[in-house]
Amino acid sequence: MEAQGHILIRRKAKNGIDGTNGEPGKNGLQGCILRQSEWAKGIEYRNDEALTSGTRYLDIAIVTTGANTFNAYKCLKTHTSSDSIPVTNTTYWQKFNSLVPVYTPLIMAQNAILRFMQGNQLLIMKGDNKTVAAGLVGGDYPLWIGATTPADAPYKVSIDGKLYATGAVISGDSTFEGTMKGVSGSFKNLNCINSKGDIVGGISFGSDGRMWFSGDLYHQGSTNGRSSRFYTRDLWCRGVFGARERSVMVVYSSYAYVFTKGGSVSGTYIPLSSATSSNNETYYKVPCYSPRYDYNGETAGFPIDVIVFRNSRSTVYRYQIEMALTQRVLVVNANDSYDNVDIYLNGSKFRLANGRIAELIQLSNWMYPAPNTNNLGSGLMIASAGYDNNWH
Repeated sequence: MEAQGHILIRRKAKNGIDGTNGEPGKNGLQGCILRQSEWAKGIEYRNDEALTSGTRYLDIAIVTTGANTFNAYKCLKTHTSSDSIPVTNTTYWQKFNSLVPVYTPLIMAQNAILRFMQGNQLLIMKGDNKTVAAGLVGGDYPLWIGATTPADAPYKVSIDGKLYATGAVISGDSTFEGTMKGVSGSFKNLNCINSKGDIVGGISFGSDGRMWFSGDLYHQGSTNGRSSRFYTRDLWCRGVFGARERSVMVVYSSYAYVFTKGGSVSGTYIPLSSATSSNNETYYKVPCYSPRYDYNGETAGFPIDVIVFRNSRSTVYRYQIEMALTQRVLVVNANDSYDNVDIYLNGSKFRLANGRIAELIQLSNWMYPAPNTNNLGSGLMIASAGYDNNWH
């Protein structure tokens, strides 16, 4: 018995199987990886569209045609670019687009070739997308890091290549060429190398505050018509010590000349101050250290090794030799005609005869009994030479 009002229809599926769906097809090939770059000679450009396996590339070449215009070319055949295969070769390249400037406040792109004209800038933001971390700009400082503007940046590079940084940590071997100016710094070793790069000397800095010099140390040259000077508080020589010249003062009666630049150069005029002894005798003071300190600073700190008395008259002149403790001074009467030099020694006078040489030393702290400090020449002891240097 048939049901009323219903029609039963059976259809046969196209695949010959009743009531079933078709099988899924095979996956297609992955697309080529696009590579974009400016065209140049000697570059392998690829078109791997015909390959059916492996990593496949498709190169796009960009060619500048004007200040703000570009052409884009698709590589048709894998090849190495050259003068014989330029980007205009239609066998290997297909021009597909002319690129013109696009002005927009926001660009989001996977790849980009960006050209900036003077006055434009590129800001690199921190993670909050609000704070500037670094920037590129066409001004006096094209690159800066750490501030919103170049002027406030702790790190910036000027248009002429000067680097400004508030701090730098440099590791590994570094090379500095040209003139390096520094205000202060810390070093452990400074090596001196020859033209072959071999270490031949240097300076090392100990944790005890000492500096160690290896190799020969030269201090030469000239300044203001004199040899360059080496100033030091104390000098301990543990080897051979020699001096080409001695520091000399030449006394002419009531004044003197100090030869701070050597005996072959004119000396510095020094007036000797005078005083009166308890015996109502006039005498002159001969300072053996830093004579006339205020005279243009030329004699400041100058120690006297030799005093030459060159009094031309027979008149006897009396002198108080002012010396520092343990200082030794050679005194010479360079007049071979007159016994005209008296030197005070612990209140007494020693006559330095003509053509004679003697040596003085200041030993006031160790003399027993202690000398009277009020006496002229207190603390001085003399090694008198009796030999008469008779030259006329």
